[in-house]
Order: sequence, then C-alpha cells, then structure tokens
Amino acid sequence: MINSQSRLHISEQLDNLSLSGKPLKSVLQSLKLINSIFGNHKQLSDAVLEYCIKNKNKKEIHIVDLGCGGGDSINFLSKKLTKNQVRAIFTGIDGNPNSIDYATINNSNPSHIDYKVADILDPNFTVPDCDLLISSHFMYHFNNDELIVFLQKIQSGSIKHVIFSELYRNKIAYYLFKLIAYLLPISHIAKKDGLIAIQRAFSIEELQKIFLDSAIKEFEILKKPFFRMIAKIDL
Repeated sequence: MINSQSRLHISEQLDNLSLSGKPLKSVLQSLKLINSIFGNHKQLSDAVLEYCIKNKNKKEIHIVDLGCGGGDSINFLSKKLTKNQVRAIFTGIDGNPNSIDYATINNSNPSHIDYKVADILDPNFTVPDCDLLISSHFMYHFNNDELIVFLQKIQSGSIKHVIFSELYRNKIAYYLFKLIAYLLPISHIAKKDGLIAIQRAFSIEELQKIFLDSAIKEFEILKKPFFRMIAKIDL
C-alpha cells in the first residue's frame, strides 16, 4: 500500500543494468506506449519546444536526455522539433548498454542523435555540456541528498536550462494505474515497476524544497494531467 507521506526506496526491475533480451525489449516498448498514452511525450515536448522557441536565434540546440532508456522520448522530440523548424542535436545517456543498443537500432535521426552508456547515479558522473538537460521518470532514482548534490554539481557546468518530466506521488495515481495497467498491452515488468515508480516519486513540495536546498534561484514546477509535473530550472 502506498504511503503518501514518504517515498519508497526500493529498486525496480528496470534498474538492473544487465537486463537484456526479450524482457528488456518488452518493457521498453511498454514504456513508449505509457509515455504516449499518459502524456509524457506531449508535455515534455511542449516544454522543450517552448524553450527552443525562446532561444530561436541559436543556430543549433544541444539536448541531453538522462536515463533515455530505449530513446522513445528523444525520437518524439526530434520529430516535433524538426516539424517546427528547430535544429537540435541530442545525446541520450543510460546505464544499461542493452537499452542503448536498442535505442541505437531504433534511432530515427542518426545524424543528429547519439547515444552513450554511463551510470548517471555514479558520484563521478559528469553531465556533458549542453544547452538543455532533460529527463523523464529518472530523478526519483536519486535519494533527496543525492539529488541535492547532483543539482549543485550541474550548476558549475555550462548547462543553461533543465526540464524534468516526472510523476508526483499520489494515492489515486497508484490505484488508477494498478487498475488501468491490467487493461493495457504492457509487460509484467512495466506494470510492477510502474507502481513502484509512483511510490518512489517526489511530491511537489519535496521537489521544491530540494531545489531550494540546492541553491537554485530560478525554477518553476507545473502540475500536469495524469499526476505529472514539469520542473523547469534556469541555471
């Protein structure tokens, strides 16, 4: 049963960086469907496009996606930005080399999308210099103190803007997903991990406090449909 007052701190099956083969392919395909149905692709791409339009005088925008998985968010973003005549290059980073292999095989724009393997949770990990840092459903993999350290660290680089697309912890979201998941053609891992992810997610108030404790001065956190939030940070 979900505890709305505190975060759950257990791993998902997808956190196993050696997960491979049919189980991995099935869960990556499931996540693509979930991201489409529940609005993550649209909400993230709308926020990214808004940033790109504000910076339309820049010849090319470099976007880094942390925890990119199978690359479905990058592929969606690439097509939307191209449609809106925004020139962008992407770097997707994930800790599972098998996920990166899958993303590379399904790369919709190899000339402007590159994928790399790296353990983002490693304290020695450094985010590549970029104009825009994004992530979907990844920040909750940090505990509160780790996320504060991570946010402090990226402020010392040349990253200009950050957009996190995340769930926020909510009992209704948990039970609705538990019901809907059984009706969706998604893998068993995706169903089980989805429930864990909701329990691991931050509340909006928790994320606000983390940003303030990280000495971030300019940020906003916006509630979005289906128990989601978009967090934007100017660095």
